[in-house]
Amino acid sequence: MESIKRQNWKKSFLDEFYRVTIVDEPLIRHIVKGKLGACKEAADIKDATYKCIKDIERIVTSQLNATSDQKSKVKERRKKLTKFKRDRGYVKKYVLEATKSYCRKKQHYWGHGKNKADTDKAETHKERKAGKAARIHGEGDANQVDNWISSIVTSDLNMGSLQVDTIERLNKLFKKARLNEDKIKCFWDRFDGKTFPEMAEQDKDKSATSDKYRKRYKRLMIQLEEYSTEFRDILMGSYG
Repeated sequence: MESIKRQNWKKSFLDEFYRVTIVDEPLIRHIVKGKLGACKEAADIKDATYKCIKDIERIVTSQLNATSDQKSKVKERRKKLTKFKRDRGYVKKYVLEATKSYCRKKQHYWGHGKNKADTDKAETHKERKAGKAARIHGEGDANQVDNWISSIVTSDLNMGSLQVDTIERLNKLFKKARLNEDKIKCFWDRFDGKTFPEMAEQDKDKSATSDKYRKRYKRLMIQLEEYSTEFRDILMGSYG
C-alpha cells in the first residue's frame, strides 16, 4: 500500500501543477504562439495552449499514478517528487520545458507525421489504414524492430499516441544509429501507417517510386536492429 507521505507529496505536486498552469497560462501561451504560431493547425492559440496543458497533465498524472509494474513511469515519478521536495519552483520549470517539448513534438508531427492536404485543390487529410505497410522484409528476413513497428501500426496507434519525452528519446536514438533526416522522416511516416506509394506520391522528385521508399525503410530497419533492446525499452516506457 502506498504511504500517506508519498500520497501527500503527489497531491502537493499536482496542486502546484494546477496553480502554475493557471497563474502562468499567459507565459505558456506565449511559448506556444512563438513555437507554433506559424502552423495552421495552431491557428487558435488559446485552444492550442489548452491542448498543450492537457497533454502535459496527462503525462504528469500517468506518472504520479503509475503502478509498480510501470517501471519507467515510476522512475519518472520518483525523479519529479525528489526535485519538487528540494525546490518548490521545480514544477514551473518542468511545465515550461514540457511546453517547449510539446511544441517540438507538434512541429515534427504536423511537418512529417501525416499527409499534408493541398487546400487549393480542396484536398483533405487522408485516413491512415492500419496494417497497409505491415510487411516490409521478405520471408526469412525478419527484423525485430520492424516486427514491433508492424504490431504498433496494426494496433492503430500512431505518433500522436506517444508521449513527448518518448519521441525525444527515439529521435536521439536515431541520431545515435546515424539515421539521416530522410530515413527519420521515413520511419515516422511508416509509424503513422503511411504506405510506400503514398510516400512516393509526396516526394518532390516526381520520378520517385514506392520501391525507393521500401528500400530506404529496409535499410533504416537494419541500422536500428543493433539498438533493438534500447528501442523496445523506450516504447515500453511509453505504452507500459
